[in-house]
Amino acid sequence: MNWKKIVRFKIGDVPWEVPLDVLLLVGGITLVLMGVGAYFGFQFGSS
Repeated sequence: MNWKKIVRFKIGDVPWEVPLDVLLLVGGITLVLMGVGAYFGFQFGSS
């Protein structure tokens, strides 16, 4: 798989070009932070 492949997409009227590895890295960090936030939110709500 070519990790340096440029992924092109549009958000509104703005065209974006992001390398695949950067896009996956940002997506992975986002999922980890969401999981940690859900865990701590559940812990805070339980106490």
